[in-house]
Amino acid sequence: MTPSHRVAAVISAYNPPADLIAKVERLANQVDSIIVVDDGSPSDVSGVLQGLEEVGAVVLKQGVNSGIAAALNAGIRHGADSSPDFFLTLDQDSELDPDYVARALQAYADASAQGVAVGMVCAESHNKQPVMLQKPGVSFPEAFDPMQSGTLIPAATFDAAGLLEEDLFIDCVDSEFTARIRELGLKAIIAPGCNISHAVGESRPMLVGKWHVNIGGQKRFVHSHAPFRVYYITRNGLVMYRRYLPKQPVWVLRRIGLEVVFYGVRVVYGPHRFRQIAAIAFGIRDAFTGRMGRIGAKENALVSPRRKKAAA
Repeated sequence: MTPSHRVAAVISAYNPPADLIAKVERLANQVDSIIVVDDGSPSDVSGVLQGLEEVGAVVLKQGVNSGIAAALNAGIRHGADSSPDFFLTLDQDSELDPDYVARALQAYADASAQGVAVGMVCAESHNKQPVMLQKPGVSFPEAFDPMQSGTLIPAATFDAAGLLEEDLFIDCVDSEFTARIRELGLKAIIAPGCNISHAVGESRPMLVGKWHVNIGGQKRFVHSHAPFRVYYITRNGLVMYRRYLPKQPVWVLRRIGLEVVFYGVRVVYGPHRFRQIAAIAFGIRDAFTGRMGRIGAKENALVSPRRKKAAA
């Protein structure tokens, strides 16, 4: 953070855990203001929200669960009143390294000085693993498909491109926004040394029968999503591909190739296989019929694993 660059952090929260308070307190050392948007949490999280306010965050409450795009947009609109130069978007289960924002701002300054039109600055690594790049070996490499959490976005980017697409609800919100700013000639550069710690979903061993798959001397694990998330990934991905295939064919085809592999791993090795398949089918149907927003109640019931009843 520098005196000439004001940064507002916006965090989307849903049933936020108590440890978010400590995360926000640490984040306050890197940014000028923090806005936490509670996205219609069904649980009683009043104690957590009060704790967030006590450590200096502004807390906004959505009346109903409206999705991550709507939550972040609400925070961005509120933060715009104080005219920050940058917005930093985050999930509640993410945490930045202590010098993350300073490094991101430096990357922005360095690239801008060389004439690069920077639309956003992204993490170089997630959980210490390097992110995929558009084209390695260039002076200011671009992230291939950056997630929104940990992204530093100039306020001017939102002025030019608009806010996040709320109809997508959850997944592909970040991918669509990245594709959109590229259409404007803006770059999603990575910031050297910027690492974000982030939860990656349920992890389970990759098994063939009883054999734990071992590749290169390392046992492999499958990181899977709940079936309702697979619905959004499928539907939103297809909507996005149809929109950007004529404009960014290489990026779209590369992303489709990766998704095909991920789908195969989820269905073959992941949990709830038949529910995963049903979620994919519903996602395909709704992508082609134009049904957007939240998953339908009937479809959600069909793809959601039944909870075991507690013993009497």
